[in-house]
Amino acid sequence: MPQLLELFEAGFHRLLTWLAALVAISIGLIAILISLNLILIKMQWGSIWWLYEAVEYSLYVGAFLGAPWVLQQGAHVRVDVVVSTLSPQAAVRLERFMDVFGAALCLFLCYWGVQAGISEFEDGTLPDKDLRIANWYMMVVFAVAFFLLAVEFLLRIRRAGSEEEEAEVGF
Repeated sequence: MPQLLELFEAGFHRLLTWLAALVAISIGLIAILISLNLILIKMQWGSIWWLYEAVEYSLYVGAFLGAPWVLQQGAHVRVDVVVSTLSPQAAVRLERFMDVFGAALCLFLCYWGVQAGISEFEDGTLPDKDLRIANWYMMVVFAVAFFLLAVEFLLRIRRAGSEEEEAEVGF
């Protein structure tokens, strides 16, 4: 069973790395396309009419789908003042508690996102924009991102256990 879990974690890590790479590529494309759009406007050759709404959508998708990778890397905003004052065993217990709480919250938000996505799909809701992407697609991104975050929080609980063993051994 531990081998299967390690295999799952390695695959999950690759998935999050792939999503982070896509987010990075989209940010690079945003920079290139905005520059190109400015050149087109200055040369009076027209403009990329859909660009600013596409940027809005890509930032939304990128922020949500990039968040699990950020959590995995430990690059998220975090306050270590409390953890640094605790013994290693108490710090691991607090980390586990926060990871359980984070996983539960993310699963709740995933459930809410699925329910909202179903509602948006049934209603056929479209935004009042030039570039119209059905709202339910955005809710699917929301739900998937929080599911991925919940999985990462649960994997962090497992990793916290190995860190506790290392702390007890003295590594």
